[in-house]
Amino acid sequence: MGTDSALPEEILETVLRSMDTAAAGRLRSAPEAPRALALALREAASLQCAAPEPLVFARHLGERLSEAEDPVVALERLHARDLALALACAQGTPGAADLFEAQVLRKLHGSLARLHPSPTFVDEVLQALRGNLLMPRPDSPPRLLGYAGVGSLLHWVNISAVRLALRMRKAQGQEARVDAEMLAADPAQGGLELGLVREEARSHVRAAFVQAVASLDDEDRELLRLHFVEHLSLSRMGELYGVHKSTLSRRLSGVKALLETRTHEGLTERLSLSQEELDSMMRAVHGRLDVSLSGLLAAKE
Repeated sequence: MGTDSALPEEILETVLRSMDTAAAGRLRSAPEAPRALALALREAASLQCAAPEPLVFARHLGERLSEAEDPVVALERLHARDLALALACAQGTPGAADLFEAQVLRKLHGSLARLHPSPTFVDEVLQALRGNLLMPRPDSPPRLLGYAGVGSLLHWVNISAVRLALRMRKAQGQEARVDAEMLAADPAQGGLELGLVREEARSHVRAAFVQAVASLDDEDRELLRLHFVEHLSLSRMGELYGVHKSTLSRRLSGVKALLETRTHEGLTERLSLSQEELDSMMRAVHGRLDVSLSGLLAAKE
């Protein structure tokens, strides 16, 4: 392929030499690759004094593209500035950690507060996250180098933060669950629409649903949060998880069906009602799970 006038030959060759033979061949034959590489270098340079050295970034970029199923598509969709910031932080480039703090970590307070309202707990999670992502490990480099530029750095770090927070809550002997108060909110805020359920039973339906969500494993709750609270599309989630969107769609459908089943079981345990009355309650819940999950899994910012 010919080189883009804005892309030095040395940069191109550094990227290609960092890739395996098959991936490098695909990228070399792609006519749009020089333009996309030049754009990636410009985005990395926008970090200014915190930017990694161009050749260092080019080598890191090549290594990450080599891991992609299709390096050409990965390059076109690359979050190059985020990739450069992650690399600069892992290398300890002056100013990079401050940018990471301002542009990523400070934006995690909302999602972490949904798991636990205590500011102290949020601070503890963020402190542990800094160590996990930025500090070298005895036998391997900082985990932040694992970010490949697929999806934004904020979403990638947010997933790590939520997983860490759930582990910390479990270690503290707390249930990995969200606050029930959000479910009892006004329907406009995402609460259950229970107009078909008699007044005295509504609290039991809410409680059974909360219990059902709390009974899910951490991965299923995270999947629900990304889709119903962060409003990520199945395609974007597929990129984050490395699976096809149809696979995620089937998994989401399965989790929602499980929630209905466990809500029904919870109501059976709580109330002495006939099967017909229980079925009537579940018809009021059925079809409202999307709205209810948004209210249950989200918290006021």
